[in-house]
Amino acid sequence: MRPMTPAFLVLTLAAPLGLLAQVPGAKFTESFFKGDRKAILQACADEARAIKPKDAKWLAEYGRAYLAALDRPKAEAAFKEALIKEPKDGEVYRLIGNAWLKHGFKQEALEAYNRILMVDAKNKDALVSAGLDLAEVGLVVDAEKFINAFAAQEKDDWKTFIQFGRAFLQSGNRDPAAKWFSRAVASKPKEEEVYLEISRAFADSQAVL
Repeated sequence: MRPMTPAFLVLTLAAPLGLLAQVPGAKFTESFFKGDRKAILQACADEARAIKPKDAKWLAEYGRAYLAALDRPKAEAAFKEALIKEPKDGEVYRLIGNAWLKHGFKQEALEAYNRILMVDAKNKDALVSAGLDLAEVGLVVDAEKFINAFAAQEKDDWKTFIQFGRAFLQSGNRDPAAKWFSRAVASKPKEEEVYLEISRAFADSQAVL
């Protein structure tokens, strides 16, 4: 038998490594997850997208991961793909808006959020989530657009009104917080839980004074 040449030996050893790299999830070892945070974010999003996700909301979430990894081009590509799949889903726009907002892109965030009112204004879940997102960061005027749109459809939803009040309270905006707490009480003045939840909101925010 002829002895193996060095080149043949290298190829023989490399083959299993190449096969390993092709196995889904093979590189996501314990040591990998102890490594660079940005690399983890990007690799997980890349791996998920390679599986060709069908859910537009998941694509929007992958875009957020890319933004966290400081890869704006990939984030924008994921957002675009999500909107191609679901161009009229308010929650997809909400997730995209929230991704931009969480990473300091206010203009891009508001553009995405405002699309909810244009294409899916009856989506109460998206309206509530958008209002809370914006209230929590102190964007009062922008938050009120979504909150008022929801309240026009659900005039007596005291539990959600308390959520709005709590979000404004957390961002230090006592006036709009007071407005929505008052709306909650007016909706259910004899409901014990109304007063309990409002007291919890003040206790959690430590905004007693």
